[in-house]
Amino acid sequence: MTTYATTTAQQGPPLGGPPAPPPRIAGGPPTRRTPRPRPAGIIAAATAFVIAAGATVATAAALVSPVTPAQHTVNVVPPAPVRYGDTEIEAAKQSACLTWDISARTIASVGKTRATLGENTGGSSNDTEEARAVEKRTVVAELQFLRNQIAPATPARIRYLIDDWMALQIDSMHSAVVRDWKASNAATDKGNDLVDVIVPACGLR
Repeated sequence: MTTYATTTAQQGPPLGGPPAPPPRIAGGPPTRRTPRPRPAGIIAAATAFVIAAGATVATAAALVSPVTPAQHTVNVVPPAPVRYGDTEIEAAKQSACLTWDISARTIASVGKTRATLGENTGGSSNDTEEARAVEKRTVVAELQFLRNQIAPATPARIRYLIDDWMALQIDSMHSAVVRDWKASNAATDKGNDLVDVIVPACGLR
């Protein structure tokens, strides 16, 4: 009869029962102590906190009180007054006076035509109304042309006289438009009186 050896895995527990557990140290598991921070670490942490707090305060102050942009001052120097020579002044005077003379004669001519038609056909006739419309257009065109011919070098007295005469022409025309014949005639008379002042001032006739 053949006898087989029994393997260790098939053998039962060794005699004497299970092995005893390792002895435990009385008092429970050991307690891990937290290392005490060093003074240098505390100082560094405090410094970082102070810097962060200061930055926060500075940011809040900037938001509440925005910085006013710098103001740039520019010194503006007015230009020196223009001085005209005698030749320029005389040329400007002649141009203004000759242009005024032409405009005054043209306006007087259309006014005379309108007045003649009014006497012959009546103030409300079609011919008179047409002549009055022509007179208005002529006055506007002549005054605009005259203004453009008054140069800066024109002597002040000549310029003021012509300006006053043009204002009277406008008053006369406006009064005629609103059918205020009395006011229109009064402005025309004042304009004619001013002609007697402008003519010698300009050296005309």
